[in-house]
Amino acid sequence: MHARDRRLLAGLARVNTEIGNVVLELVTLQAEDAAYAAGLRTLGGQLARIGAEMIGRASELDGESLDLADLLAELLADLVAAPPDEPEGPNTPAPR
Repeated sequence: MHARDRRLLAGLARVNTEIGNVVLELVTLQAEDAAYAAGLRTLGGQLARIGAEMIGRASELDGESLDLADLLAELLADLVAAPPDEPEGPNTPAPR
């Protein structure tokens, strides 16, 4: 295995390990807390970064490209079009 691929996969393993810790922290916060938004943003950024690196390496290996700008535009369009699942926030208790 190429050294670059080992570093890439080690980075993915690191992010994967951190996901559990961040998720546990997020479930203790309220959606209105600034720390909640910051945690989501940090985690999303880490996942996006490692995803972009993996897509880039795959493109180097097989010559197939994936336009990340188009992918991001598509994901954002889906996000804007999707109605919110929980208007009160993810940590709001269900009505009784």
